[in-house]
Amino acid sequence: MKDNLVRILIALLLVAAGAWLVSATEWADTETRTPARGEAATNGFYATQRLLRELGGTVVKRPGLDQMPTAQARLVLASRHWDLFPDRAARLREWVEQGGHLVIPGHFVDQDALKDWLPINSRTMKVDPKAAPVPRPAPGAPVKDADCRTLAEADSSPASHAGARSLRVCGYNGSSEFLSRDKKQAPLWSMQGPRGTEMLRMPMGKGSVTVLGGWSALQNFNLLRADNPLLVAAALQARSGAEFWFVVEESRESFLPWLWHNGQAAILLGALALAFALWRAGVRFGPLIAAAGTQRRSMAEQVRGTAEFLHMHGGDALHAAQVRALDESASRHLRRHAQGDAGQRTAAIAQATGLDARALSQAMALGKRGPGALAADLELLETARRRLDAYAIPHASTSP
Repeated sequence: MKDNLVRILIALLLVAAGAWLVSATEWADTETRTPARGEAATNGFYATQRLLRELGGTVVKRPGLDQMPTAQARLVLASRHWDLFPDRAARLREWVEQGGHLVIPGHFVDQDALKDWLPINSRTMKVDPKAAPVPRPAPGAPVKDADCRTLAEADSSPASHAGARSLRVCGYNGSSEFLSRDKKQAPLWSMQGPRGTEMLRMPMGKGSVTVLGGWSALQNFNLLRADNPLLVAAALQARSGAEFWFVVEESRESFLPWLWHNGQAAILLGALALAFALWRAGVRFGPLIAAAGTQRRSMAEQVRGTAEFLHMHGGDALHAAQVRALDESASRHLRRHAQGDAGQRTAAIAQATGLDARALSQAMALGKRGPGALAADLELLETARRRLDAYAIPHASTSP
């Protein structure tokens, strides 16, 4: 019995909690924007371009205005840096005058590159106190429609569509209205709102210039709202077979990829030349070829060679060759050896080799010698030369 009472009490508590939750809360449906996917995630004009293709047009997307569209094409120019190069404004004007149709947002009208030749001026919208107030959304109207308004085509221009001239347009609109620079020239097309002309197309040469104050109507998130598709089709003069160029941003490759794509041959040749220069200037770990071993002649070959030299040239020639060999060794190992006189050179050699300077001077002197004296002088000179090469004193002083 007690268990049944506990169960009934718990059930009553749950029912009371549910009734309170229902009375204290309100359930309502909310709309959330689905994140864009694919090309629509990176292309803000994807919906407009898709609409133009469905209407039979051809869409061309360009990364910059380095090339002008074909004749009679529609150019949707939204890049902020389209006038990066000074000749583009002149080329754009010439293209419009020859039959091109230019479509630009309203804030482009005041650009220095355009305002001198566009047939359209802009001015800030002024609120007329006598004019009817701008209709506000009803209290129960969804917030998403708060930026919607009604625009009407001017009666002086042909109707863009078979239906009514008024269109309900949604999206942000700037604070400027647009007027013809030449008041005597009638516009080809215009859309007027409660505060003035928001969109205007004027003829220019054989072509035309269209300025859109409500530029956001072309964006993906606004195109399918209210009558925006009809407005975009009229603003871009959508026709079957027409060509539409979209220049939305001035995109270029970064410097290093651009340099590689345009100068591969020069870069490769420069890299090879640099590698070769570094290889030539680099420190080697060893000689390119093995050094040849020092070979000594046998005593018999030395005796025969000396005898042949004496037989052919005489003792004086052998003595002069020995003195020349000693002088060459001294020039390699003694500093400023060649700048001193004969006495200073002899004294420097004697100091470097430890030999007697007087005996060395007599041995180096020219003149006739007997066989015994010649042999002794040659031996002394050869001893001095070998000592210089063995000790290799590179910077010995030449002072006696």
